[in-house]
Amino acid sequence: MIDWYVSVRKLLRDIEQKSRHALALYQQGGKEASAQVNSYLKSDYDKLKTLWAQHFPNGVPSNLARHIGFGMGGDYEDVLKNDLAEVEAAAESALVASSKKQVPLGFENLLHPLIKKHCYKHYCDGDFREAVLNSIVAIFDYIRWRTKLGTDGGALIDTVFSPNNPHLIMSDLDSESGQNDQKGFMQIYKGAFQGIRNPKAHSLEHDLTEEKAAQYLIFASLLARRIEEAKVPAAKP
Repeated sequence: MIDWYVSVRKLLRDIEQKSRHALALYQQGGKEASAQVNSYLKSDYDKLKTLWAQHFPNGVPSNLARHIGFGMGGDYEDVLKNDLAEVEAAAESALVASSKKQVPLGFENLLHPLIKKHCYKHYCDGDFREAVLNSIVAIFDYIRWRTKLGTDGGALIDTVFSPNNPHLIMSDLDSESGQNDQKGFMQIYKGAFQGIRNPKAHSLEHDLTEEKAAQYLIFASLLARRIEEAKVPAAKP
């Protein structure tokens, strides 16, 4: 998109120079005097129209084509005062919109499908608070879906990951290492709810940058993956 924008800008500068030249000639000798330069302007406009169509099928915004077509003094003045600025503003808006859709950090392949589904678009749109908040909400919804429990927050996590009577098992609970994994992630999920979800839900203020929000989403993806990989204990006889 940046190459397209640079090419558009170059053509607009060429049209500007030729329009100034054509206006000066028109003022000296009328339409006949500016006819040759006007033919060059028409050629430049055809190039601009072709370039514009690469991204926008509805044509170049502005009366640029009409004013070049008429090729009189007032038309050249309109080109210089209004038309070129209108086209350039539209090109800049297109460039900004395109940059928002791109993922500057290239991290999307690290995201768990759950996080990508509920958070990725918010992130790409620059809605970092919504992206991060949704990531934790989605994880807790996922936990409830897997366990069929209806509670939330710390109470939900204490029940789900209880080492003695778990609803989801992350590791071999017969080993010390497995117990540590279970208990450690129990605290991590509770901390995510208290330290990420609650502050983001209760205030519109935040300190999230593009990079920081991306790091939160990768962290949330790890939490979602551990829920996905966790085992449901066998039903007791």
